[in-house]
Amino acid sequence: VAVDVRELTDLAHRLFDGSEPGDDEWLSRVVQWGELLPDWDDEWVVAERERIHQLRLHALELLCERLTAAGRYGRAVEACLAAVNGEPLRESAQRALIKVYLAEGNAGDAVVQYRSYRQLMHDELGLEPSSQMETLVRDLMSR
Repeated sequence: VAVDVRELTDLAHRLFDGSEPGDDEWLSRVVQWGELLPDWDDEWVVAERERIHQLRLHALELLCERLTAAGRYGRAVEACLAAVNGEPLRESAQRALIKVYLAEGNAGDAVVQYRSYRQLMHDELGLEPSSQMETLVRDLMSR
């Protein structure tokens, strides 16, 4: 019997452990990873849903880093956008996306993403981005 949650958890753990079966295959599977039992509210489901959600976000961010390092910017953006869409307030995903934009020479996209994230943080939480985020875009913003 194949269980998608078990298969995807194994996939994520292999990714975290440094396995390299093929980023395209992993990206396709992780991007398509859906929410666990979305209509259920049982306590155990809520906790497991959050575990799977976090596992997916970490896997997407790691794929983004690997793809960026390999110069595969289009696929890296795809991974980052899946993470950002999965959790728009997650700064690590936002930083990863901005790093891809910078790596591929798209400073304008990086600034637009930063400003959008900064506004979202302010509107939703009344917070400013972290110093890590500010450092990432400081040179661009001072131009």
